[in-house]
Amino acid sequence: MNPEESQTEKHTRLAEKLMRDASREIAEGELVQGSEKLWGAASQALKAYCASRGIPHGKYAQRRHAALELSDEREDDSIRLAFKLAESCHANFYNDWMEQEDLDSHVADIRTFVEKILDARAA
Repeated sequence: MNPEESQTEKHTRLAEKLMRDASREIAEGELVQGSEKLWGAASQALKAYCASRGIPHGKYAQRRHAALELSDEREDDSIRLAFKLAESCHANFYNDWMEQEDLDSHVADIRTFVEKILDARAA
């Protein structure tokens, strides 16, 4: 980690990297690894959002609460739904049940989620 990099910057960088890696791995058929990286991208985006606003984010429940609260605040159910997709991608890492078609569609939805969460960061 760059000592000059803030927590918000670090988590933003990681979210963007994991999103790129997930897209590539899923396109190459590496479904288990790609699905976990989709979860990682969503989680890192939420960490960036929380860090920028001074919201605790060290625990999963805190990040989940932040996502659902932002969904309600913005009246944007797609945030809530994409978070649930990301959670299912995390479960897929352990259970390997998703197919290529599932993850191909999840990439776009989670990419949009990551963009929305990062756009909501405090300036």
